[in-house]
Amino acid sequence: MKRLLAAVLAFSLATPARAQQTSAPPPPPDDAGEPPVRPSPQEVGYLQSCFGVPTPGTGRFGIGGEITIPVSGSSGGPPSLPVSSASGDDRAALLVAVLAVAALPVVLYTVDNPAPRLVLQRFQCPTFSLDFVGGADSGRAAVSDGASGFVSTRLTFGIGHVATDFQYDGATRGVSAFSAHMLVRATPREHVEGGLAIGYRRSFLDDRMQDGLEIGLPHRYALWREGLRTFALELRPMLLLGSSVEPSLEAAFLIPVAQVLHLRLGGRVYTFEGNLVWGLAGGLNITL
Repeated sequence: MKRLLAAVLAFSLATPARAQQTSAPPPPPDDAGEPPVRPSPQEVGYLQSCFGVPTPGTGRFGIGGEITIPVSGSSGGPPSLPVSSASGDDRAALLVAVLAVAALPVVLYTVDNPAPRLVLQRFQCPTFSLDFVGGADSGRAAVSDGASGFVSTRLTFGIGHVATDFQYDGATRGVSAFSAHMLVRATPREHVEGGLAIGYRRSFLDDRMQDGLEIGLPHRYALWREGLRTFALELRPMLLLGSSVEPSLEAAFLIPVAQVLHLRLGGRVYTFEGNLVWGLAGGLNITL
């Protein structure tokens, strides 16, 4: 009997040990490597997020939603302000052209396709843009029936839907000016980019001066893209609301030279105290 009890006890002690030995997993092979470690979105650098290839997800800078940009003056006519009879026809024709140019991108924006991911990533990054152009203006009354050379510098800083710009125009015998605007920008589309600009502008010629609130819809049409290199047409329809309504329209082709460098070739037309002025200009655009 004692021998039987000893055998049962030995068998019960040996069974758990054998079960542990059989259920233990085999050790991993020596050549098994560590699983790849992917960088978190917070570890993605600024250059990769803003100038690199598109990455899945939002990356370091998220992609925001869309906003609707109203057309200045589209729901009604311009304010009833005095217009000089000497050049009323020229100013009226330019005013109609400015309103038409401002309305067109709003219509195209609603039917355009979403922008490429890289363009949306860049839109959410801090962006510095510098335009430096030179040219010549001509006008019957504003520049004494001759041509006057000018230089223009515009600095723009923006991030996401908010931006601001500062511009200075200097001329020898023509109209000089400076302006500053706050811009509310819409999310870029495949071919249309733009926003609503509101700010202050002052123009002066000798002892004559005009200033006031300036509103407009600066925008561009992307005709061709390769990454961030873009061949585009940029338009700036603006209205100066002071003692009278003074419309202006700038147009320029942006020709890519490098990813951050573009040539600007175009012109402008505007009124100063009701007198029509027009000119051609060329220069450089640097965007960082």
